[in-house]
Amino acid sequence: MIKIGDKKGLEMAINTIVLIILALVVLIAAIFIFSRSSSAFADKINSFISSSNVDSTIDSCNILANQESRFDYCCVKKSVKISRSEILNVTCSEATEKSWAKDIQKLNCEGVC
Repeated sequence: MIKIGDKKGLEMAINTIVLIILALVVLIAAIFIFSRSSSAFADKINSFISSSNVDSTIDSCNILANQESRFDYCCVKKSVKISRSEILNVTCSEATEKSWAKDIQKLNCEGVC
């Protein structure tokens, strides 16, 4: 028979529910934080592992060209790591003049910047 004053079972259930809710909130916050900063984090890790980011820069410029994102293509400088000691800051349109960037699609940058 259950006594009206006996609340041990109820107390444990409330604590369990509160802990589950807190764990879900922390999990959702962690997923949000990692999903928002994962690309920046991956770029930093890859910059230490890889001696060059030329291929990713070419891919990035081609994506901008396909989307016809003229401002980002023509005006925003990208840091291109040619080797461990050589780093260039160039826009995609400037990069098309380099020997390593022959595969970059070209856009007309007249009067954009």
